[in-house]
Amino acid sequence: MFVLQVIICVIFVYGILSLIQDIINEITYKKVFHKMKLVVFAKELEEKIDEFVIEFYNLKKINSYKQIIVIDLNKNDDIEKIKTRLSNSEISVDVLNYEEGKEYTLNLLQNENISFF
Repeated sequence: MFVLQVIICVIFVYGILSLIQDIINEITYKKVFHKMKLVVFAKELEEKIDEFVIEFYNLKKINSYKQIIVIDLNKNDDIEKIKTRLSNSEISVDVLNYEEGKEYTLNLLQNENISFF
């Protein structure tokens, strides 16, 4: 009987400590806000749009990026079709064609206030 009481006490204490740790983590990580944006260079975006939608949704949900910018490297893709498909999903992604993406990338690289990793 004593052994059973000890096991129950250990499980109870472990549960309380685990709950306290979860509460502390929740409070700590809610205070961390970032303004990170993700720039994705994609090829064959029009052909594999459904796969990209799932990936972008997961990226946005897990990492809570403020902005995801997709630059399509294929000059022949129909950007309007891609934008329509992405806007129908529950994620907000900015899609740039090749020329817009080239200009955007050059502006990013020239900006001294942006850090890359």
